[in-house]
Amino acid sequence: MTAPPLAGSRLLLVDAFNLVRRIYEARGDGAEHMDEVIEASRRSLERALGNHSPTHACAVFDSHDKTWRHLLYPDYKANRKPTPPALLANLQKFRTAFKEQLVESLKVDNYEADDQIATLARGIADAGGEAIILSTDRAFLQLLSSRIRVFNHFEGTEINATDIRAKFGCEVSQLTDLWAMAGDASNNIKGVPRIGKKTAANLLAEYGSLEEVLRGDDDNASAVRVRENGDLVQRCKQLVTLKTDVALGINLKSLRL
Repeated sequence: MTAPPLAGSRLLLVDAFNLVRRIYEARGDGAEHMDEVIEASRRSLERALGNHSPTHACAVFDSHDKTWRHLLYPDYKANRKPTPPALLANLQKFRTAFKEQLVESLKVDNYEADDQIATLARGIADAGGEAIILSTDRAFLQLLSSRIRVFNHFEGTEINATDIRAKFGCEVSQLTDLWAMAGDASNNIKGVPRIGKKTAANLLAEYGSLEEVLRGDDDNASAVRVRENGDLVQRCKQLVTLKTDVALGINLKSLRL
């Protein structure tokens, strides 16, 4: 049997702004200590490379422009604090610091880092390799599989399917359905009115999926409420689901360490 084309490859995907912003904010007025923030970010990446021993790596940045999600839902992330201008002004210095670790940076206009990372992770996993995502963003949890892993770099912990069941009360495959119904406050996605996380998890336990909830015709009050908001919940599902088909304009060879 022929081995998968990328068997043995391990791609470290760094959610770059998630990393550098956490470091920036931990220093109080990070703008006054930008050189320290850049150096601490470089050391964090160096530590991650040592911990995970990847064959390939990429630091993925947000483009900080309007994305397809804003076109679908103008209030997307409207509750977020804007990115500190000092970070935006020093992007090239961060890229240079990461390049010192032989790690290339990636930024695709009109797409969040989440979609870029999801595309890379799914691509290498489908080809028989392994992806390790470094981020505290829970959106990546929907990608978890035997070939895609998610690490909280700051806590030094890996999030797995058991953690998902304990925290959300559902399976990995049901996460986007749960967020579609219950909403995602971190991104200002409201979800279905009066459907919280516990109710959404109960519905998924009973019906198996959002699709089956919508298809049903019983008199379960919560399910009826979801059906009455069918267009809303399907839009929410689209918003919380990461894209895995972004045209990135790179190949894996360029990311080899």
